[in-house]
Order: sequence, then structure tokens, then C-alpha cells
Amino acid sequence: MLTVWEAMQKRRSIRKFGSGDVSDEVIEQMLQAARLAPSGGNRQPWRFLVIRDEETRKELCRIKGQATVGEAPVIIVCLGDLDRYTAEAEKQRRQTEPLEVGAGRAISEFSANPEDAIRSQHFSTLSQGQVLTHMTGNSYNAVNYMLLMATALGVGACWIGTSSFVDELSHFLGYPPNLVPVAMVLVGYPAEDYSIPERKRLSLDELMLKPLS
Repeated sequence: MLTVWEAMQKRRSIRKFGSGDVSDEVIEQMLQAARLAPSGGNRQPWRFLVIRDEETRKELCRIKGQATVGEAPVIIVCLGDLDRYTAEAEKQRRQTEPLEVGAGRAISEFSANPEDAIRSQHFSTLSQGQVLTHMTGNSYNAVNYMLLMATALGVGACWIGTSSFVDELSHFLGYPPNLVPVAMVLVGYPAEDYSIPERKRLSLDELMLKPLS
């Protein structure tokens, strides 16, 4: 298996797949990696749906309007759970993860009143759009972990954003409105004749707002 650094260097968006299937063991390792991703307040809002059925994949291809979606032998739909940001969910989380650990501990160290630290982690005062942004950003962490594990295992994968067709996709999946599709990950072994040249990345000097030293 590749190291994390090797996987980051080798990862490419694969859009042409061979006929070989991907085992449940490989998919599980990818999902286990996604499960370990960080999230604000440890809310872990991501949920996953693994799709292998050909007819379902064809319908997802139609919804997205991109042929490669239907060619991937496995599609993992990542959905974000807005219910992870309700006051009730926050209460339950505090019961299983005390204030003395994680972000709660970090906040309480700078607060004279522990209740202020608890309130600072509430999302009840934010708009639906703000919560959606937070949930989506956190769920993307899990997708990135999944992609790196796929590369480390020698599997091809491609991240497909869902924002342009989220309503039609939600309707097709039929889940309650608290589960919002944020990404689809196409998974399969790359076609034998498929290669992608390394795409140019900005240098570190170009990214730094000021020199390291």
C-alpha cells in the first residue's frame, strides 16, 4: 500500500474505467478511511450509499448528464445529515463526548464560563444556508480521505460534485430532506489504455502570502 504522501502525489481523477469489478473489501477500506475524517465539533455529518446496480447507475448517469458516471462499476454517494446540527443532536453529543475533550476542551480553556463554551458550538442561531455550508465542508473531508485510500489501494476514483443537480438527485434517492447529497465518488480500476499526465500545481512560493522565514 502507498504511504499517505505517495497517495497524495499519485492521485488522479479517473474518468475511464476497465471492466474489472471492485471488491466489497476495497470499498469498505475506503469507507473506513472516510469515517476517520475530521469534522467541526466531531459531528461526523457524512452518510454513504454504495451503488452497484446497473440500472441505478444508468439513472445517475442520466441525471448528471455525464457518460463516465454510468461506466464506473461502483458509485458512492456521499450525503450530509443536517440533523447532526440540531439542538437535540448537540445535547446527545455532549452526553457521549464530554466538554473536557476535543473542541469543547479547547474552547473551555479560554472561557471563564463552561456554558459559554457549550453555546459557542451550537448552530441554532445560524441560517439554513450557513449550516449547509458547514455540513458540506465537513463532508468533503470524508470524500478526500476516501479518494486517498482508493489511490493507496490502486483503485481509480473520481469526485463528482452534486450542487448542479442536487434537487433531482435527492428526489431520485428518496431520502428525507435532512440528507443532502454533496458528492458522488466514481470507483473502478482504470482502463488499461488510460493515463493522465500530471497537472500543473502552483508552487509553494506562489501560494504563500508571506515567506516561511
